[in-house]
Amino acid sequence: MEVQAIWRRNYQVEVRARQFSVAIDEAPQFHGDDTGMMPTELFLCSLASCFCLALVFVARKKRIEIKDMRVSVRGEKDIKNFLFSRLIVEVDSSLLPETLQGIMPLAKRYCFVSNTVSKSCPIEYTIKNA
Repeated sequence: MEVQAIWRRNYQVEVRARQFSVAIDEAPQFHGDDTGMMPTELFLCSLASCFCLALVFVARKKRIEIKDMRVSVRGEKDIKNFLFSRLIVEVDSSLLPETLQGIMPLAKRYCFVSNTVSKSCPIEYTIKNA
């Protein structure tokens, strides 16, 4: 799996994955033009969407009918160290709380994003053609 970020202007970047693209920018208070989500917001979106899909996957495997599923993620920033110090994932659905509690541990196993973040995947930085 691979994605690509292409700088456009100021703090605007176009991110591409397969045939899709997403506009990324910084908010005005961070010197951006606010033409897209900030990278930190997209990061939280990745966690929220991956966990939401994992919940749906597990529910379907258990033949649980889903009418709705919403996952919100709130990140508490450690501004001094340029990182999130805490991520809070909140699930909201018309499913009974007991049903959600039953599928959440399994969904955690299938969420690539939360597994990668919680297990601290190493990152390698390279320069192309160097």
